[in-house]
Amino acid sequence: MHDSKEIPLEAYGAARVIEPQGSLPQGALRLDASLPLQPYEVEVEVDTLCLDSTSFRQLVESNERDGSRVATAIMEIVAHRGKMDNPVTGSGGILTGTVRAVGGDYPDPPAIGERIVPLSSLTLTPLRLDAVFDVNLDSAHVPVKGTAYLPWPVPWTPYPKDLPIDATLAALDVGNAPVQTRQLIGPDTRTVLVLGGGHAGLLSLAAAKETLSPGGRTVLIDSSEAICERALRLGLCDVALSVDLRDAVGALTKVQAMGIPRADVTVVVVNAKDCEAASILLTADNGTVLFFSMATSFAKAALGSEGVSSNARMIIGSGYAHDRGVYALELIQRNRELRDAFVVGGHA
Repeated sequence: MHDSKEIPLEAYGAARVIEPQGSLPQGALRLDASLPLQPYEVEVEVDTLCLDSTSFRQLVESNERDGSRVATAIMEIVAHRGKMDNPVTGSGGILTGTVRAVGGDYPDPPAIGERIVPLSSLTLTPLRLDAVFDVNLDSAHVPVKGTAYLPWPVPWTPYPKDLPIDATLAALDVGNAPVQTRQLIGPDTRTVLVLGGGHAGLLSLAAAKETLSPGGRTVLIDSSEAICERALRLGLCDVALSVDLRDAVGALTKVQAMGIPRADVTVVVVNAKDCEAASILLTADNGTVLFFSMATSFAKAALGSEGVSSNARMIIGSGYAHDRGVYALELIQRNRELRDAFVVGGHA
């Protein structure tokens, strides 16, 4: 979106960092979301938080599936940190809202009154909340009333008016997963393995399906039989296996019993911890593992590869997509059944 060399230092939002001084907003422990609008910012009236899957799962489970307690926990995190940065998972999500004001030095801004979706993590977005409304435990999309401040380098996209809000936010939240999946598939790629069949997993499978050369195969592994059946029903994978990926040996045994070779490309989008060993074991020695899950321990992945003598290339998934989520939205626009799976009720 921008050449970093052309962005003034004050445009990165460091003025809102309370601690530690000198940090950028993402790495800060606390931000000051009470300051008035800064010259290189856009002020957004926030109506919805789309929490990432790992964070939402942790909040729901730690609050015993009590929606009011989850809402209180979200309010407390934001009040303390000045952003929605789950201290347990270190992850956030994205938001949507309406542009309320624009700083005087912000170049090429969105129009005041325009509804936009910032394509950056809530872990770096200065945010204050006035209210968190009813939390649906089956959806990570949380209705709120609040104010966010977007520094100039943060990419954003106009809210698509022809798509349901659930589908739009879910796709944009993980919009770079299918982009990176597509980029990793070459003419010699034969097997793409996706670990986790949530929104990122479905989009990654869809990208693999349309990118693989004839004869290529897409495989899904998820602990839920219902999620596996859904992916098969949507025609996104050739094989779907219900396996607990925390049992690395059991996962490899089941995959080998099915006659499935180790993958050329493995995309890790599970929202559970301790799946690193299985990810590596299931990937060919000259293959590639894309760790796109916020539940990943990169220390476990790096050190675990030593223990199994794996030479697989390991890539950290990036949340930034140059296309601002266009490809992800195209995938759900082209496939109505896939889009419907992103609406509340079809949420993984």
